[in-house]
Amino acid sequence: MRVTGGAENEQRGWLCLACAVLGLTLMATGNVAAAEAWFGLKMPERRAQSSERHRQAYATPDLAPLSLRLSASDDPYAAIDGAVIYRYLEDIVRITLANRPDGEQYWGRIAGSAAERATADYVAGQFRAFGLRDVHTEPVIGGAQWWPTDWSVTVLADARYGQGTADYSFTSAFPALHLGEGARDVSVKAELIYVGLGRAVDLIGREVRGKIAVVRAELQPDPFFQTARGYIESIVRAGAVGVITIMDAPGNHRYALELLGSVEVPCFILGGADGRFLEDVIAAAGAEAPRVRLRSVAQLRPSWRGKNVLGLVPGRTDEYVLITAHLDGYFEAANDNAGGVAAALALAKFFADPARPAPARNLLFIGTSAHHEFSDGTRAFIAAHPDILARTALVFNIEHPSSIKSYYRGALKLERVTVPGQLITTTSQSKRSLTISKSTPQLVSAYQAAIDRYGLVVDAMIGRRPTGD
Repeated sequence: MRVTGGAENEQRGWLCLACAVLGLTLMATGNVAAAEAWFGLKMPERRAQSSERHRQAYATPDLAPLSLRLSASDDPYAAIDGAVIYRYLEDIVRITLANRPDGEQYWGRIAGSAAERATADYVAGQFRAFGLRDVHTEPVIGGAQWWPTDWSVTVLADARYGQGTADYSFTSAFPALHLGEGARDVSVKAELIYVGLGRAVDLIGREVRGKIAVVRAELQPDPFFQTARGYIESIVRAGAVGVITIMDAPGNHRYALELLGSVEVPCFILGGADGRFLEDVIAAAGAEAPRVRLRSVAQLRPSWRGKNVLGLVPGRTDEYVLITAHLDGYFEAANDNAGGVAAALALAKFFADPARPAPARNLLFIGTSAHHEFSDGTRAFIAAHPDILARTALVFNIEHPSSIKSYYRGALKLERVTVPGQLITTTSQSKRSLTISKSTPQLVSAYQAAIDRYGLVVDAMIGRRPTGD
């Protein structure tokens, strides 16, 4: 029997323990380099590829959306065909893409843009084809316009992050919109600090002064809202020199959103894949936080010129019902608000049908410019037509009516495996909201009947302050 074997094993054990302690110590102080670039994390491009597979499934689901259609005998509006409405939406998106200026990162049916004006002309052409009367456009003159021209969000490399690590610029980064802001050219380089949802409780014990804060925004059931809205200013007041908002959403899309920034410091929004990568980098870096460089350049462009488009279905009295939908939007703007314009076109075609009895009141269809500026198109109509407004019984505004209910289901961590996060879609539309500024029992009853007839998912409480035009 070899009595030295136990001693050797004991020495070997102490050596392993010492190495482990040393390794943990070095890791805690941030002095150990990772073996692969960016800690061996999956890069945003690979993450986005996974989301793309889910996006394709979204486009061709196994189960079709609910038709929400009744038989012709039970539905007085059976002539309004959802497939036709969708073709109008596709037309508007094609017009938008065809009029995208070369090299522009900030694009879409922006107020006064070629795409917005071309959309107004398209709507006018449809109105004429449907047989509406007095179809015409009216000029809308806007003031100085904030326009971002160049920007970047770059997480900076460090030898600790692994061999081959290089600075990484996020492709989904988009500046938070500041319509009232002037020109700017600013670059900031600072350490990151993660502040969760950015609420007051999330800031306790976190020193954000002089740092770039990273906020997580979770989408809420209404696609228009998310949790970071309204909380960025308080983070800036606490001393942050920049803010990055991460959208907890599928894919790696760009988001053009208002009320997610401050005029005092550069503020940006990241898509889901970029955002989850940045969170993972922050976690892997440990106590010695990563550094990021923000760059933001914006112009204040001179006044712009857009146009409203109007068309009339004459009624049997001199009173009016106004049906409005804003023409403008960011990027393709399919949901906000090509869907609203498409729905208005379908209503115009339905009520202009000469085989149909004339409506009780004049139906004036209006596509308005510049909702996403300062509702300049609506202001222009009000200023130009006080006589019509004096005889208007109802204004019916259509805002993003058409999206399917979908959401991002985050990663599901089980004992031995993690199921990746993915886009989940349903056969139902997203919930809708109804807002009536001057409600009457008759009006509520009419809406209730329509909601019941088609099985719509609508907020049970009616809003009192309209948020659209």
